[in-house]
Amino acid sequence: MNIIEAKGLVRYFGATRAVAELDLHVPRGSIYGLLGENGCGKTTTINMIMGALLPNQGTVRVFGEDPLTMQPATRARIGYLADEMELPKWMSLKEAIELHSSYFSTWDRDELWRLMEIFELTATQTFGALSKGQKRRFLIALIVAQRPDLLILDEPSGGLDVGVRRQFLDLLVDIAGEREITILIASHILSDVERVVDRVAFVKDGRTVREAALEDLKGTVKRLCLPLGSNRCELEKRFDILSLQETSDVQLATVSNFDEERLDGLECRIEHLNLEELFLLYNEQAAVEGVPA
Repeated sequence: MNIIEAKGLVRYFGATRAVAELDLHVPRGSIYGLLGENGCGKTTTINMIMGALLPNQGTVRVFGEDPLTMQPATRARIGYLADEMELPKWMSLKEAIELHSSYFSTWDRDELWRLMEIFELTATQTFGALSKGQKRRFLIALIVAQRPDLLILDEPSGGLDVGVRRQFLDLLVDIAGEREITILIASHILSDVERVVDRVAFVKDGRTVREAALEDLKGTVKRLCLPLGSNRCELEKRFDILSLQETSDVQLATVSNFDEERLDGLECRIEHLNLEELFLLYNEQAAVEGVPA
């Protein structure tokens, strides 16, 4: 079952198209990466998922419901951290905790204070006195303490140093291991999310250019290093080629349907691609093919 289903989402701001026929399928229990460069439409997509924006075209369902008419009990199952989320500067962390906890019957007081200790925060601090990184950590603690069934995080690593980012991502893995939760992470920091996501969507110019399980992508998309002058026709018979280029000493073919059995009699070296390389590959392919108007 998919917790989030988006089909053909389109959103304009005036004459500018921010999202273009975007599709998403976020399975229950997955940690899903919505990945793209800044300005590619990730935040606009999340705002439509949350019901803060109305699509010009297309549909979106969360827990099977339209976000615009979602029942309060269903909305309470969602934890959401926006990219620029803020609290009043004068509010103490204790006041924020008391207010936030009053909305959720699933509130986990012990988890909240555990995270406050991990993040080195105290209830007597005021929100306005915190650094950007501390504010982010506090908001993360509030949202995790809701014990949501769906956690939506828009650029959650913003303002966090490398150590705290790693700590936070480890926390997500721990939460997913303890109970069934679906997590959607929108990010452009691919080195972070590669450690935690199990399914990804690459977004360019508001359009999904590739959506797949990360393990499947890494298993089937490979770079083959071949001798110069290798028979291209023979290669095309065996593989679906995403890109083909030559260096001074080798021919590089990136294929999308790798299978060791297809290598029979073929002289080559196999290179495995990480998430950033996969992202760049599909982004470049989309740029070459062009995005339909």
